[in-house]
Order: sequence, then C-alpha cells, then structure tokens
Amino acid sequence: MRFLHLSDLHLGRSLCEYSLLEDQRYWCQGLLDYLETAPCDAVLIAGDLYDRSVPSAGAVELCDWFLGELAGRLALPVLCVSGNHDSPQRLGFASSLYRASGLYMAAIPRREVSSVTLRDQWGEVDFFLLPYLTPGDGRTLFPEREIHTFQDTYQAVLEENRQRMERCPRRVLVAHGFFARGADRDGSGLAFCDSEVSVGGADLVDAALLDGFSYCALGHLHACQPVGDETARVWYSGSPLKYSVSEENHQKRALLVELDGEGDVTVEKIALPRLRDLRTVKGTMEQLLAPTGGGFASDDYVQITVLTQGTEVAASRQLRNVYPNYLQIRYQSPVTQALELGGHGELSRLTMSGAYQRFYRQVTGHDLAPEALELLERLSRQAEQEREEETG
Repeated sequence: MRFLHLSDLHLGRSLCEYSLLEDQRYWCQGLLDYLETAPCDAVLIAGDLYDRSVPSAGAVELCDWFLGELAGRLALPVLCVSGNHDSPQRLGFASSLYRASGLYMAAIPRREVSSVTLRDQWGEVDFFLLPYLTPGDGRTLFPEREIHTFQDTYQAVLEENRQRMERCPRRVLVAHGFFARGADRDGSGLAFCDSEVSVGGADLVDAALLDGFSYCALGHLHACQPVGDETARVWYSGSPLKYSVSEENHQKRALLVELDGEGDVTVEKIALPRLRDLRTVKGTMEQLLAPTGGGFASDDYVQITVLTQGTEVAASRQLRNVYPNYLQIRYQSPVTQALELGGHGELSRLTMSGAYQRFYRQVTGHDLAPEALELLERLSRQAEQEREEETG
C-alpha cells in the first residue's frame, strides 16, 4: 500500500501583510498533478488544515476545492485529523456524511479513537485517526484518571484503545502533537520554527507510546523529519511552504510511504513546486539594488538586512522595485555586524572610552576629539569609583 503523508497546510496563512492563498493553491495544484501520475492508495493529512480556528472565506473555499479534488475527482481515501490551529467543531461538521465520499475526518477528541480499514493485495490495514489533544481534553474524556500533562492525555487514549489497535498486524496512526524519543526527549534533536517552542517542553509526549505501529504520520512541527533516524517509523511531514523566516533553511517535502505485506515501510521525500520561496538577503544598498541584486533579486518573500552607517533615506521605495514581496527591512551598523560575527568578546575587553572610540570611528570614519575622549575617560573612572563605593 502506498499513501501520501501531509500535514500543517495552514490554509489562509498570511506572511506579514501578504496572503499566501495564491501560493497555497499553487502547491495544492502541484500535488494534484503529482497524484495524476504517481499511483497512491490514500492521502493522510495530520492536522492544521487551517491556520485559524475561524478560517477566512478564501481558506474555506480552497480547502473545499482541494479535498474535493482528492476524494472526488481522484477518488482517493483522504484521512484527516484536526490540529491545534483548527476548530474541532467546525472541522468536524458533517464528518459522518463525508465518510460516504471517502473523506474521513476525525476532528473532535473522543475516548474511542476513530479508525478506517483499507485493503490492498496483502489484506487489511487499520488507520487510526487521533486529533490534537490537551490535558483538558484528557480530563474530560477520562474523569476517572489523574490527567495533568500532555503525556498523561495521549497515554490514556492509547492505552484505552490498545486492544483495538492491535487487532491488525499492519496499523498506521495519524496524529497531531509534539512527540520526541530517547535522547531527544527534551526536543533538542528536532528542528523547530519560532512558533513551535513551548515553555519547558510542557506539551512534549514520549514517542515510545507509538511503538507497535507500522507507521505514524505526525503533524505539528513544520520541518520534514523523522522522530529518530531516517529508518524510523515515526515521521513529521512538515508544512508544505515556509511560513516564517525561521523556516528559511527547511527543505519542504511531502512523504510517500510504501507499506509492504510484512508491515515494513519505506519513506520517500517528494519535492513539490512552489510559487515563491522565502529567503533572507544582506548587503549594502549598492549591492542590493544592483541590476541582478547580487543574485538576490526576485519576487520571493524576502527579509532584507541593509549594511549601513545609518538609516537609508527612501530605502523602502527603492528596495520594493527589486524585491516586490519583501517582508521587512532591518538595518545593521558596523558595530552590530561585528557583534554578530563574534566580535563581542573583543569589545568586552575594551574600556568604556575605548568602546566609544571604536563605535565613533566605525560610524563616522573619524576619531573622537581628544577633549571628548578625555571627558569619557573621566566619566568612566567616576562611574567605576561609585560602583566600588556602593559594593564596598
């Protein structure tokens, strides 16, 4: 059996003031084109179909079209769970009717995990659809248990359904959450974007709970990565597009999973076309405004860092002509550039007057006047003397 693993579509997402609906539709069409030529038995979407619990009309229209193309025109079973960005009630509306069309939507947390059985030439494969859960959900579903953490919640649900889940030797879990394993139990071995960092790893769940499944299709983290090494059975497919500057270096992929008759899997990363990339560029105004932008110029989404002695006049208007979709302009002086390049240690060894001298020279190209330098040295000695008296 071959199935495609997707997650974190975040339909309706914006990047600064730019709506990404056009980019998302382009990616969806690329996926549909791929499925026209690549044989596949099902599509799994592991949560966060929408970016907001109350999605825009455009996002709903795009989701309706995309799911309709998958389950309708291509006649593929589509198995979905809700994520932390989705509204379970909205996403789960009319889900019992959708099943007749091949769209299986598990959006609302339930004590009994929703399941779907598909068949191939070797027999049955059970798919279990586990939506995003919180400790509050756990306490509601299992009032007889002590539920305090995400770990407690997912453990309670999986233990409650263990017997059902072990019925079929070939079984797949579709889930949304933050899972890590072994040495990475603090999450340090996983790649994150800036919106995924939780305080103290409060939402972390031990991936050992997922042992026993032939494959686990996860959503929540935006980087395409295994939980473990490349031979792992537990994978995050990641988001289809780069949704923040912190994802600049992510290699966005869909995952094509092949499940054999023994329950072993092979995972192939599939690159799909994108309308625009997201990048950061850095240079002087002269470099950035060169005819080729130093190789930078394009209609990609770009965060720009201008190397300058101060704020450039009319920089926004000039740069917009070269980078029509720029996200933000940041200015970097020689001092901050030196700090970023590791110069902080050297600067910390300078006296206060020496640091001012360096700053003034880098900004203006000239040395401080002797009388100004003498005044700074006197003030520095006075400040140091006052600190010693306070601590003495």
